[in-house]
Amino acid sequence: MTKKKKTLLAAVSAAVIIAIVGVILAYFGAKDEEPNLVGVGENDISVAEEFTPPEQTNDFKYRKLVKIENTGSIPCYVRVRLEFSNSDVQSYASFSADETDTPADDTFYSADINASNPYISHLPAGWVYVKDQSTNDPTAGYYYYKTPVDPNGATAALISWVKMNYNGKEIQAHDIYVYSESVQTIDPTTGTDYDDWKAAWKGL
Repeated sequence: MTKKKKTLLAAVSAAVIIAIVGVILAYFGAKDEEPNLVGVGENDISVAEEFTPPEQTNDFKYRKLVKIENTGSIPCYVRVRLEFSNSDVQSYASFSADETDTPADDTFYSADINASNPYISHLPAGWVYVKDQSTNDPTAGYYYYKTPVDPNGATAALISWVKMNYNGKEIQAHDIYVYSESVQTIDPTTGTDYDDWKAAWKGL
């Protein structure tokens, strides 16, 4: 591994949060788990979220507001991967960016990135998704926050609500994994700012 590669990897920090939502009638509860933050140096982030256990019915919504906070001392770029533990469940799920207490149904879009009208096409301001079209693209498969996040600052919410509609089929338990990474805004090999978020992440 080159010196540049080692230096850039040292500038990356990661945080993982797992929201486990049990949704098989009364046999499952709902809980939120926040594992320890893993960080390097002054480039640290954490996943901040609001989570409300859902009513366990065939068609329900639950609050899951996800933001990424910069808990370090230097500006950084942030990216997030959202994953479902069950790919079948993902096809029944949709996301909304509406932060109100009563999000309208027309604010929800499919959590499946390959759906005809996916959430990745209706992201909140500041976020963009890079679809996995090439295994050679190191930025593919993530949601990116396009502007730097200052120390003690946070991103806009990536998602605010999750809606599950099983269309009369059996309700299944599922996990939603939120994996976040950050990279500093300054190229350690030159000491100058990266041109943008793409340059920062492609430098890894």
